[in-house]
Amino acid sequence: MEKRPESRSQVYLAAPLFSDAERAFNLVLRDLLTAQGFGVYLPQETGEGGEGKGHDGAIFDSHLRALDGSSCIVAVCDGADTDSGTAWEIGYAAAKGIPIIALSTDRRRPEAERRVNLMIQESAEVVGTVKEILPALRSRIG
Repeated sequence: MEKRPESRSQVYLAAPLFSDAERAFNLVLRDLLTAQGFGVYLPQETGEGGEGKGHDGAIFDSHLRALDGSSCIVAVCDGADTDSGTAWEIGYAAAKGIPIIALSTDRRRPEAERRVNLMIQESAEVVGTVKEILPALRSRIG
Protein backbone atom coordinates (compact mmCIF):
# COMPACT_ATOMS: atom_id res chain seq x y z
CA MET A 1 0.00 0.00 0.00
CA GLU A 2 1.15 3.54 -0.80
CA LYS A 3 2.36 5.76 2.03
CA ARG A 4 -0.20 8.40 2.98
CA PRO A 5 0.88 12.03 3.16
CA GLU A 6 1.69 13.16 6.70
CA SER A 7 -0.25 16.40 6.37
CA ARG A 8 -3.56 16.78 4.62
CA SER A 9 -2.35 18.43 1.44
CA GLN A 10 -5.10 20.07 -0.59
CA VAL A 11 -5.52 18.95 -4.20
CA TYR A 12 -7.67 20.85 -6.69
CA LEU A 13 -9.20 18.36 -9.12
CA ALA A 14 -9.68 20.22 -12.41
CA ALA A 15 -11.74 18.21 -14.88
CA PRO A 16 -14.63 18.39 -17.30
CA LEU A 17 -17.90 17.84 -15.44
CA PHE A 18 -20.73 18.13 -17.89
CA SER A 19 -21.54 14.50 -18.70
CA ASP A 20 -22.51 11.66 -16.39
CA ALA A 21 -19.37 9.76 -17.42
CA GLU A 22 -17.09 12.73 -16.64
CA ARG A 23 -18.71 13.32 -13.27
CA ALA A 24 -18.47 9.62 -12.36
CA PHE A 25 -14.77 9.48 -13.31
CA ASN A 26 -14.10 12.61 -11.25
CA LEU A 27 -15.64 10.91 -8.21
CA VAL A 28 -13.39 7.89 -8.72
CA LEU A 29 -10.35 10.18 -8.75
CA ARG A 30 -11.61 12.10 -5.70
CA ASP A 31 -12.09 8.87 -3.78
CA LEU A 32 -8.62 7.62 -4.75
CA LEU A 33 -7.02 10.84 -3.52
CA THR A 34 -9.01 11.09 -0.30
CA ALA A 35 -8.26 7.43 0.51
CA GLN A 36 -4.59 8.41 0.42
CA GLY A 37 -5.14 11.28 2.86
CA PHE A 38 -5.34 14.21 0.47
CA GLY A 39 -8.00 16.88 0.83
CA VAL A 40 -9.75 17.32 -2.52
CA TYR A 41 -11.63 20.28 -3.93
CA LEU A 42 -13.89 18.97 -6.70
CA PRO A 43 -15.67 21.80 -8.56
CA GLN A 44 -18.69 19.65 -9.47
CA GLU A 45 -19.49 19.46 -5.75
CA THR A 46 -20.02 23.23 -5.60
CA GLY A 47 -23.12 23.26 -7.78
CA GLU A 48 -21.35 23.73 -11.10
CA GLY A 49 -22.51 21.70 -14.05
CA GLY A 50 -26.18 22.59 -14.01
CA GLU A 51 -27.35 22.81 -10.40
CA GLY A 52 -25.84 26.20 -9.54
CA LYS A 53 -27.38 28.44 -12.19
CA GLY A 54 -27.58 32.05 -11.14
CA HIS A 55 -24.62 31.83 -8.78
CA ASP A 56 -21.82 32.07 -11.34
CA GLY A 57 -19.87 34.78 -9.47
CA ALA A 58 -19.98 32.83 -6.22
CA ILE A 59 -18.87 29.64 -8.00
CA PHE A 60 -15.99 31.49 -9.67
CA ASP A 61 -14.89 33.00 -6.34
CA SER A 62 -15.10 29.59 -4.64
CA HIS A 63 -12.91 28.02 -7.32
CA LEU A 64 -10.34 30.83 -7.09
CA ARG A 65 -10.09 30.45 -3.31
CA ALA A 66 -9.69 26.71 -3.69
CA LEU A 67 -7.03 27.09 -6.39
CA ASP A 68 -5.12 29.61 -4.26
CA GLY A 69 -5.27 27.27 -1.25
CA SER A 70 -4.18 24.14 -3.09
CA SER A 71 -0.84 22.37 -2.81
CA CYS A 72 -1.21 20.88 -6.28
CA ILE A 73 -3.62 20.66 -9.22
CA VAL A 74 -4.59 17.34 -10.77
CA ALA A 75 -6.12 18.07 -14.17
CA VAL A 76 -7.97 15.61 -16.38
CA CYS A 77 -6.92 16.42 -19.94
CA ASP A 78 -8.70 13.71 -21.91
CA GLY A 79 -10.55 14.20 -25.17
CA ALA A 80 -9.57 15.66 -28.50
CA ASP A 81 -8.75 18.89 -26.66
CA THR A 82 -8.60 19.78 -22.96
CA ASP A 83 -11.87 21.16 -21.53
CA SER A 84 -11.79 24.98 -21.64
CA GLY A 85 -12.45 25.42 -17.90
CA THR A 86 -9.78 22.88 -17.03
CA ALA A 87 -7.33 24.64 -19.36
CA TRP A 88 -8.08 27.95 -17.63
CA GLU A 89 -7.51 26.38 -14.20
CA ILE A 90 -4.18 24.95 -15.42
CA GLY A 91 -3.11 28.37 -16.72
CA TYR A 92 -4.07 30.08 -13.47
CA ALA A 93 -2.19 27.49 -11.42
CA ALA A 94 0.88 27.79 -13.66
CA ALA A 95 0.89 31.58 -13.25
CA LYS A 96 0.66 31.17 -9.47
CA GLY A 97 3.45 28.57 -9.35
CA ILE A 98 1.16 25.79 -8.12
CA PRO A 99 2.40 22.35 -9.25
CA ILE A 100 0.22 20.68 -11.89
CA ILE A 101 -0.24 17.04 -12.80
CA ALA A 102 -2.06 16.54 -16.10
CA LEU A 103 -3.76 13.17 -16.56
CA SER A 104 -4.23 12.13 -20.17
CA THR A 105 -5.58 8.61 -20.56
CA ASP A 106 -6.89 9.32 -24.06
CA ARG A 107 -5.54 6.68 -26.43
CA ARG A 108 -6.06 8.84 -29.53
CA ARG A 109 -2.68 10.44 -28.84
CA PRO A 110 -0.41 7.55 -27.88
CA GLU A 111 2.86 9.46 -28.14
CA ALA A 112 3.71 10.68 -24.63
CA GLU A 113 5.17 13.95 -25.88
CA ARG A 114 1.99 14.82 -27.78
CA ARG A 115 -0.64 13.76 -25.25
CA VAL A 116 -1.67 17.31 -24.37
CA ASN A 117 -1.38 20.81 -25.80
CA LEU A 118 2.19 22.15 -25.78
CA MET A 119 1.34 24.89 -23.25
CA ILE A 120 -0.07 22.32 -20.83
CA GLN A 121 2.79 19.92 -21.48
CA GLU A 122 5.32 22.60 -20.53
CA SER A 123 3.34 23.66 -17.43
CA ALA A 124 2.65 20.24 -15.94
CA GLU A 125 3.90 16.78 -15.26
CA VAL A 126 1.89 14.68 -17.73
CA VAL A 127 0.87 11.18 -16.66
CA GLY A 128 -0.93 8.59 -18.77
CA THR A 129 -2.67 6.43 -16.17
CA VAL A 130 -4.54 6.86 -12.91
CA LYS A 131 -1.87 4.71 -11.21
CA GLU A 132 0.76 7.35 -12.01
CA ILE A 133 -1.07 10.17 -10.18
CA LEU A 134 -0.04 9.28 -6.62
CA PRO A 135 3.71 8.95 -7.30
CA ALA A 136 3.57 12.22 -9.26
CA LEU A 137 1.77 13.96 -6.41
CA ARG A 138 4.28 12.70 -3.89
CA SER A 139 7.18 13.91 -6.02
CA ARG A 140 5.57 17.35 -6.31
CA ILE A 141 4.33 17.94 -2.76
CA GLY A 142 5.95 15.25 -0.65
